Amino acid sequence: MGYSKLSYDDMVEHPEIWRIEKELVSPAWAEEISELGYKGVWAVDFYNDVFGEHLEPSRMPEDYQTGEYGAIALEIFDEFTKDKKGRKKRKVHRYTITDGCMELFDLIDESDNFVLIAPVAYAGKQRTNENARFLFALCVEIDDINPKNGIDELFYTFKRENRPVPRPTYIVCSGNGLHLYYVFERPIPLFKNIFEQFTEAKTYMTKQLWSAQISNAHDKIQYESVCQPFRAVGTSGKDKHKIALAFETGPKLTIEDFNARLPKKYAINKIYKSELTKKQAQELYPEWYQRIVVEKGERGHWNRHEGIYHNWIEKCYECTEVNHRYYCLENLCSLAVQCQIAPEQVEKDVRELAEYFETLTESDDNHFTEYDIACAMRTYEEPAESAYRRRIEYISQKTKIPLKRAKRNGRKQEQHIKIMNAIRDIGHPNGSWINKNGAPTKQSTVQKWRLEHPDGKKADCIRDTGLDKKTVYKWWDKVEIEEND
Repeated sequence: MGYSKLSYDDMVEHPEIWRIEKELVSPAWAEEISELGYKGVWAVDFYNDVFGEHLEPSRMPEDYQTGEYGAIALEIFDEFTKDKKGRKKRKVHRYTITDGCMELFDLIDESDNFVLIAPVAYAGKQRTNENARFLFALCVEIDDINPKNGIDELFYTFKRENRPVPRPTYIVCSGNGLHLYYVFERPIPLFKNIFEQFTEAKTYMTKQLWSAQISNAHDKIQYESVCQPFRAVGTSGKDKHKIALAFETGPKLTIEDFNARLPKKYAINKIYKSELTKKQAQELYPEWYQRIVVEKGERGHWNRHEGIYHNWIEKCYECTEVNHRYYCLENLCSLAVQCQIAPEQVEKDVRELAEYFETLTESDDNHFTEYDIACAMRTYEEPAESAYRRRIEYISQKTKIPLKRAKRNGRKQEQHIKIMNAIRDIGHPNGSWINKNGAPTKQSTVQKWRLEHPDGKKADCIRDTGLDKKTVYKWWDKVEIEEND
């Protein structure tokens, strides 16, 4: 059985309970790390600190909501089953870990099996790299520690200037080896390029941490994925008397803290790759390529003129206040979705604007960070309906940039309708907007009503036109009503 509320300090202070009654033994290197002055922590405190309040709330499967993410724990049984091809494999049960991590703590305390978990949040139930959405901590494993001076050499790498390595927030003594957890102050969105950069950074760090001075297995280095799961703190491995125990060894890290202790070539500082050929763009961003290049960006949403995007950039330079910088940048990414701006252009504009935002910083604890950039870009990378449909009142409230609604660009209603009808006839020549029976289509009926009532609501349109609710909702956002250009 596991121990979600056990630390190395508890074992030392109450040996009569843990060492004699429970017959537990310390995992390798726990005594040495404790002698260096580091405090042991419970699994409960460890995982609450790693995941914080960022996981999805607990709910029934049928109530699952898209856009919320949970961690995934694996329970590995000694039993074996067969896959569809008849091959023998171990029985594995997966658990979705939600806010508060109670599923994980119950599993640690109740299971006598091998339990694994990665400090990563996933979309859905499949633990794949493609489904990984947020990285809470980067974890590096070290095996076969040099018994002579391996621990001393390990801690020296955290302060040396030659071939630097960041100091971990926690070190877990897993039984015979060590797991180094670099916990981030805020979870990192795992876009494809960020995932690739963390993979390169972890490869570099693994090579440094498996040096001959630290590990006797320096010629057999194990390079693992960013999403590699590790033995849960508070659980045992093959030796049921040896429990994985955690020590707090440093502070949480920002991306900037992490980068400061890495060579510049491994810094986590890119969102997209730029200067792409069309073929490269198709390979790197297949969903964007399909939506923009193949489908011409016209399926499901009304696309806006590119000038609106550039106009917003000008407003940001002129009007942005310090405490509203993030929302200004995030709304730029929303407009990039609506205006079909290419990835490399968005990255360029976002970074240039972010550099300007940083010049507005008035205190050392209010810097505009790489994390802010990454979170804003998530709106572009994974656009939700809210990225397409925003009222200027909402935008103005969030960004504190005053916006005026241009109802008809100064035109009277009769003149405005004539102009919009002319535009309609150009886009739909020969009366193609009228159905075969000579009557206006339902789409054109909604369009005409919206043009005549630019401030109108869906309920008013349903009442005035007599159309079905589903019909009005279907065509409502296919009509462009100028708002903040």
